[in-house]
Amino acid sequence: MADLAVHLIQEVATGLQTTPTSQEELEWYSLPLPEPIDGGNFEPSVATCLVGKPFADMAVTNQGWKWVNEGTAVKQKWGYVAMTPGSLLVLRLGTPNSGDAASLAADKLPNSTFPLILHYLASYAPMGQASVACLGGCECSTSTTNPYMTVKISVTKMLGLTVHWAKRDEPCDLQVTVLNETRSKGHKFKVSGAVLPLTNKLSSLHGINLWRDPA
Repeated sequence: MADLAVHLIQEVATGLQTTPTSQEELEWYSLPLPEPIDGGNFEPSVATCLVGKPFADMAVTNQGWKWVNEGTAVKQKWGYVAMTPGSLLVLRLGTPNSGDAASLAADKLPNSTFPLILHYLASYAPMGQASVACLGGCECSTSTTNPYMTVKISVTKMLGLTVHWAKRDEPCDLQVTVLNETRSKGHKFKVSGAVLPLTNKLSSLHGINLWRDPA
């Protein structure tokens, strides 16, 4: 493999000597990127996959949860972890007139309704159950999530929600509450990220019914 790399470098060096880079080629670096194949489908103007510190900063109420790294210094696995029933975490999805991802999605999507994905840990370890509900100016169906798995694996799973920001003058919040019920011997629950579907061309979005949980 090293011989291949050395040969490639030698070929490039020889080529530059026999056919030097022209001024026109040098000017290519200053040219703007071409338009997207799907017209207007540019990258979002704000973060839409909120993990790590951006996700940690979403918490406005924290009762019984800890922000911890369950991985290593190299392979970090940050998230909010709770171990006891009744632990309550409120995540602020959007603030009125702030220009954040939830606000922009609510502005552009019909009826101020947008899909949301919440990342949570599913594992064979003793896991509990949690309810997920919308608060403040937002509405969504309350979901109960059971992350306990009978097979010996631990994976990040996704909970899909349809959020309606009905009262745009109030913050849009998501509440996660650890329940008393459990299908294992523990009550651990971990959330690690949120995804909002924001692009500069929202007509390209698929409905939440087409999203797939690989597990």
